Amino acid sequence: VPPFVVCVNEILSKKGLTHTLFTRALQNMSGRYRESLLAGTLVDVERNAEDPRSKRAFVDPEGFPNSFVRAASTMYCRVGVQVETHTRDTGGSASSKSTQCQMYAEPVIPEGGIAFSGPITVRVVENEGQFREYEKDLIGDGSRRDWGSMALHAKPVSTPQAQAQASGSLESKSSKGGSSDRKMGTSIFSETNFHQGGYQAIELVRLTNLTPLLWCRVDPNDLYGGRIAITQPDAMFSEQLFYDGDAGAQVDAIRALAERPLTLALQSSMRVTVIHGVNVSELPVRVLGDCLRGSPALTSCLPHTPCVRQHAALAIAQWQNNKGPPSRNAVGADSWLGLDLLKTYFQERFCSNSIVMPVKFSRVVVKNSEAEGRGASNAEGGANAKSSGDDAYDYLDALDEGEDRDLALSRAEDVETEEDEEYRVRSACISAISSIRAQDGQTPEAVTKFMEAVLEGEDAAMKGNIVCPDDELKAEREFQQLKASKETEVDFLDELERIPTPSLSFNSGMLVADTLLALCNLSSWPTVYTDPATGRKIQASGKHPVTKLLELAQLWVDWGLYREKIRSEGEWETTTILGGNCQDIVTACAIIALANLAIFRQCTATKSSEVPGDEEVVKAEYYTNIVDSKPLRNDLTRAAAAQAMTCICCAADRFEVEGKNAVGLLSALEYLLDKIVDEDTTPPLRQTLSLIMMDACTGKVASMQRVGAIGGRNDLYTSASRFFCGPLGASHGNDKGSAMLTTVQSASSPAATAVNDGARRGVRLLNRAGHPKDSTSRELVVRVAQFATRLWRVINGEPPEPPAYPTFGPMNGVCAYDGALRCSMLSLWQWLWPKGCFAALQVQSWRSKEHTPEYKALGAHRVMKISEEEKAAALAEENSLAEIARLVHMEIDRQAWRGEMAVKSYKMYKASGASNSADAAATEQGINIPLPPIQRDAAFKSGGWVASHAQQRRSLALDGGTAVTKLRLKVGGGAK
Repeated sequence: VPPFVVCVNEILSKKGLTHTLFTRALQNMSGRYRESLLAGTLVDVERNAEDPRSKRAFVDPEGFPNSFVRAASTMYCRVGVQVETHTRDTGGSASSKSTQCQMYAEPVIPEGGIAFSGPITVRVVENEGQFREYEKDLIGDGSRRDWGSMALHAKPVSTPQAQAQASGSLESKSSKGGSSDRKMGTSIFSETNFHQGGYQAIELVRLTNLTPLLWCRVDPNDLYGGRIAITQPDAMFSEQLFYDGDAGAQVDAIRALAERPLTLALQSSMRVTVIHGVNVSELPVRVLGDCLRGSPALTSCLPHTPCVRQHAALAIAQWQNNKGPPSRNAVGADSWLGLDLLKTYFQERFCSNSIVMPVKFSRVVVKNSEAEGRGASNAEGGANAKSSGDDAYDYLDALDEGEDRDLALSRAEDVETEEDEEYRVRSACISAISSIRAQDGQTPEAVTKFMEAVLEGEDAAMKGNIVCPDDELKAEREFQQLKASKETEVDFLDELERIPTPSLSFNSGMLVADTLLALCNLSSWPTVYTDPATGRKIQASGKHPVTKLLELAQLWVDWGLYREKIRSEGEWETTTILGGNCQDIVTACAIIALANLAIFRQCTATKSSEVPGDEEVVKAEYYTNIVDSKPLRNDLTRAAAAQAMTCICCAADRFEVEGKNAVGLLSALEYLLDKIVDEDTTPPLRQTLSLIMMDACTGKVASMQRVGAIGGRNDLYTSASRFFCGPLGASHGNDKGSAMLTTVQSASSPAATAVNDGARRGVRLLNRAGHPKDSTSRELVVRVAQFATRLWRVINGEPPEPPAYPTFGPMNGVCAYDGALRCSMLSLWQWLWPKGCFAALQVQSWRSKEHTPEYKALGAHRVMKISEEEKAAALAEENSLAEIARLVHMEIDRQAWRGEMAVKSYKMYKASGASNSADAAATEQGINIPLPPIQRDAAFKSGGWVASHAQQRRSLALDGGTAVTKLRLKVGGGAK
């Protein structure tokens, strides 16, 4: 009987799925291969449970599978790799040397977190093709583990002599390049960032590796289910990037190279600073640049896939932000190296005569039968044979137009069309360039000029390429025509009829949308100079640096709205829903960029700068007109306009003005609630508007850009990564480059800071209005109470307004049959009024004035009321659900207790004074000793969990090193 049948039968017999039954089913279905990994402790206890063995609280850490079933947070682990040479005495006069790989592992347990307990696989890849796997283990108490030494048997990748020759320390007769050009003051790289000596970056970085170890991987089968950070030299990450066939391993190497805490000179055995004219500090980004440009590895003829290369583009921006100059005005060949690599790649691939070409989603592949014959003959011939698959296919666009393409089609056995995912890399390149900042949080002028050139060039290209000839269709027809002319028995007309007509292969909308959304990442402030007379900082007069970009965004908004209007009129005439929906995302991103740039310009400009104060784009009415326009626009455009309106309303209250209430957020929420209950609003748009309301109240509406990052895109993973992790993606643990963009600060994100400041004051008004100690006016208290009343009625599935006349039929609201929308609205209520709405309670206390004209003039009669009968019914309902509430609270407390077990266990260990290790040296290094959980500080919350862990361990002298408290300076006799 199959295992899953047994599991399902047992679940049916038990009439439910308990925790124990789930773990047994998981063990049964996983098989013998993972049986050892599933042998964890099954602990499910409450806070007051005691261990019968020790008569103390039961704090044994939960191993697998509890770690995954009931985990309070994700799991983290750090692994350190060190290669050492040991000299072994063989008993005689001679001694032998052996190279050992030493590894240490330490689970990182944050407050409220857990650790993995069980076996884990370690893969060691050596030079000359040697490959080994070892089974190690981790302990759930968070103690540091010594995984021992593993012997390395291969030859070293490089030698000290070759390294010295490459660095220029020794003369080399066979040097291809060298440091002579660098000594003469000229760069060793050409204008297109190619090494003049012909070296690839992987060849240069290999010269720094004097060990046989190529790279190490922990848990290559991805059974750990958490995040593992390995500390090893950059040369090993470079080898992993170019020679490990796993795409996940390649991405890990890319992120690690971008976020390295140490320079390469400190990681290598010899303190070299230059390798063939290249500074060792540049080698990581040079390796990433080769990966981005599609350079194949030394033993392969294929580049990385576009999905991996897009991570390389984002990692280059991370590296640039980590190693960037202190100011945006810095000059020099090495100041903006990452930016130069990204711009060079973009110009090579997507520009022709300074014009940005539209994206092409497919490529024509020609299959050559003669190439297969040559491959077969070469395979019989000897060692220099090439694989037949390498020469059997040619890309038609790689051949020159004219005779070469005609010859390829005439000799082709078949013509195929495959998807070209290069547009992914181009989108990542745009986001990466726009995200580059100096250390002061400012965007360099070169980035602003680049974004202007892309939008202007794409404008001209798009007008000429709205409808383009289909190369696939043309090539297919030519091939079939040639084939039909050779085979007279085949009817040419029948061949043409069976050819499918592909969709248009050119589309400029995605590039425009990505570029417009990337404008939200810019932080280009006006120039500030020092007045020589007064010594004060004065902002330069003239146009703001983002004025031109704002004008371009305005043009794209107008153009997009016009095209949408024309399409809507056509749909009304033909009563069909077919249209240019692929262009909808351009208008939405243009609206978001327009609002963001308008707020940014207002926040960073002074009176001396040229900033129109009466322009429409800084008014909420401009965006509400887009939402309310007739005929109704598509949902994505309306959602973008609603998000922009919310940002404008919140930013209006960014300053604390005495005597003025921050009603911007309240106005935005009222408008969004009106649109949610509108009959013309579709269910997906209602859910989006409710999430925008929550984003505004939680400080994420301007920084995360929900509509632009997710709406209209069919790639869920990329959109989710952009929304949750920022434009540069997730951090590997040692990053501050992407955290600069996700952390909202006044210096780096003035527009988002302004929106959050206004939203914070608006939330305070909603929460405190009506409180006995609050001095809000009665009119504003009634307004807040009315909004709370309408929101509460919508949550309960009723219309927002009570009926004017008694009705006998059911009155269903928008949440009556929409559970997701009800949950979103209820979350908003709990965030605004966790302990009850004071405004509604205060209005209800005015019941004695209910029939007075003043009561109705204030609108207090529209605020919800509760009678004694309703109170009794509500109390009876709560009593009936008391048991369910008790179970829910008990499970919540269990979950909190699981997160507190690690802290409690460490306190009990310290109180007992016991030691788990008999080795004094191991005890001093923290081996096999429980370590305290780390705090979730600012660095941890921004993604730098490795840096946070290292700093906290070092501050407590628990990192395995020596705590140095005093320094003694010894001066020799000849020193002065």
